[in-house]
Amino acid sequence: MYAPLPAAVKPIRVLLLARSESSVRMDVQALRAVGMKECIHLAEAPAALAFLRKEAASGSVVDLIVCDESLRDGPVDAFLSELARERSLCTRPVLALAGTTASAGELRAAGLYVLQRPYSRNDLEGMVQKAMSPLRPPLRVEAFARKKAIPAPVVTPPRSAPGAHKKSGPFTIMDWYDKGIAHLKAGEMPDAERAFMRVLEGQEDHPEAALGLARLYHATDNKQRMQRYLLKAAVSCLRQGDAERANTIAGRLPESMGKNLYTSEAVACLEDGRSRAAAVAFLDAARDGADKPLHQLVARGCLQTPRPDESMAKVCDAFERMGHTATASSLRRRLLHYTPFDGYGTASWLDRFPRLKEVVYVANHTWAVWREARAY
Repeated sequence: MYAPLPAAVKPIRVLLLARSESSVRMDVQALRAVGMKECIHLAEAPAALAFLRKEAASGSVVDLIVCDESLRDGPVDAFLSELARERSLCTRPVLALAGTTASAGELRAAGLYVLQRPYSRNDLEGMVQKAMSPLRPPLRVEAFARKKAIPAPVVTPPRSAPGAHKKSGPFTIMDWYDKGIAHLKAGEMPDAERAFMRVLEGQEDHPEAALGLARLYHATDNKQRMQRYLLKAAVSCLRQGDAERANTIAGRLPESMGKNLYTSEAVACLEDGRSRAAAVAFLDAARDGADKPLHQLVARGCLQTPRPDESMAKVCDAFERMGHTATASSLRRRLLHYTPFDGYGTASWLDRFPRLKEVVYVANHTWAVWREARAY
């Protein structure tokens, strides 16, 4: 593990540039975990440049600039190009965060120090040391204006002495996440899987751990499990308010899964035997799409599982355990129970069998959509 940052170079104030605060929530936690006392978030290049100029004029110092690959007003390249043009700013330490290997390669080619997600605290602390080094090269305008390839800084992590920095006391969620990343990089897939699962046991919506598992299953050629955890990462981002990142992750999923993330997550949870998590996902889906009643979402979702009746019953039980007794009763009445019919009135015979009526409704809807698609 890297040695602690010396007090002389440990950054106290960090300017964090990203399209939204939610998109870098995990990055802020990691920065604070390695000693950054103040993280200032800005989302647009003009605001960031104005802030840095004002700071320079007043004699204040931002010790480190950490930037995501994209800002609210476009790629980070425009900001870095303007930063490189100003004598008073071009020598500021910059660390770039990348979400993919391709974008990390492009940023490194521009001479930047780059940290690719997912990363561990050890990775972050080591890269901050490199970015803060007095020997770091200054930013160069032509790297961003002409996309000219510049040799990337060579970063060789120092080896730690055997037995150094051993963890004492109980492991936290972040400790397990760090272990997962370390095992993944070492190719120790069973240990990495175990560590990431421990993270998700402690924090259900942890997009970075879910992405770590997706990367692991991609490496082991398990497409189904890879898609499962890409879906989980996208849903976790949605719940944290980061719809843009959720949509980016959903773009790597089959269209049928990516279109209805919450419903797809509910079905996946039912297949995993996690009925409470499925019920929560169905509630999220109902809130997200107010035009679709909860009973229709549950019916359609459960019909995608091998045993629809059993799945519906488990969802109803889960709602009841969660305290939503009225919702559970309504769903049972609509989807599972036979309703006596006295023979009067103009109601269809299907009204006596609400669940069967729902099945027929869904089947008719599916057929209409398929027929319309064929017409084009």
